[in-house]
Amino acid sequence: MNFPDWSKETWTDCHENPVIGFYRDHECGFAIGDPQILTPGQFDSKWHAFYHGFYEDFTPFYHRLDSSDGIRWTLNNKWPWKVGPTCLFHEGDTWYLYLTCYTTETERMEYGPISTYIAMRSSRDLINWSDPEPILFPELSWEREYMPVCYTAIQVRNPCVVKLPNGIFRMYYSGGTVMLPHCNYEEPKHISFADALTPCGPFIKHGEPILSPDERLSHRNFGAGALKVFGYGEDYLGLYNSIYLDGDGYPHSAINLIMSKDGTHWEEAPYNPIIPPAPGGEDFKKQFVYQLDLVRVPDGLRIYYNGRDKWSDGIERIGMSSRPDDPSIYKLWDL
Repeated sequence: MNFPDWSKETWTDCHENPVIGFYRDHECGFAIGDPQILTPGQFDSKWHAFYHGFYEDFTPFYHRLDSSDGIRWTLNNKWPWKVGPTCLFHEGDTWYLYLTCYTTETERMEYGPISTYIAMRSSRDLINWSDPEPILFPELSWEREYMPVCYTAIQVRNPCVVKLPNGIFRMYYSGGTVMLPHCNYEEPKHISFADALTPCGPFIKHGEPILSPDERLSHRNFGAGALKVFGYGEDYLGLYNSIYLDGDGYPHSAINLIMSKDGTHWEEAPYNPIIPPAPGGEDFKKQFVYQLDLVRVPDGLRIYYNGRDKWSDGIERIGMSSRPDDPSIYKLWDL
């Protein structure tokens, strides 16, 4: 593969990081993250950020923020949805929001002992949304992998929907979990995909992981995390936040770049990771750099991501890093 020069030296952290925090005092354990970003012209003349998070009594919410520059944000909407990582996708005159949904007690009675599944909502105005429709469940053996200490963490999560040149709608997603030592929560173990003829499905699974833990890679020796896929010329470029353990057994996450000719078989960039944690000082991403969105702006590229400063008592907020433009990169949707 002909990898672009996106090594970590080409990325600059935004001076205002974290660019999205809490709208009141934060406390240990509070977390917001997995941002989805719209730039001016994609919906209207403003920037928009969508993300999930919890605080106060740890009740999950989903948020929409507006901005004039993508750095300073104002809260627009907050929905009381019990959701995790999402993917915002556009096709025709409709916005589709693919959500990681946490199961309720009633749903567990219907679906079995799973903790998350993937659902979809749709909207024309990004304010009023349809009811969620379940579209993907953890059914395969590798999707249901978990560590005994976390028996409820049977999950599919972290959807990323793209439209391929042949008109197929592909959902990349994470399945299976690993329990992070020193953290007492789980992260995704494998990544795969499912294809559909419409953005509403039904999505037919590939069946096997395309990314899994690899002991040969120090930045992916514990979990694959989650993947976002973009077009890059005639190829595919992926950005994923791998999960790894350091030499002392402490977990971390970093953003890495992979490329593919077919969207199925991927090669690691030789310079990974491109955005690692910042272990020195009091940086908001001191230990983890998590899920992301990539956008193009007139002065270059921006990656928005959530960072975590500590392990079990950490706080997660959203930051941004930028680099010079690369006109070969584009989102795989119809805008």
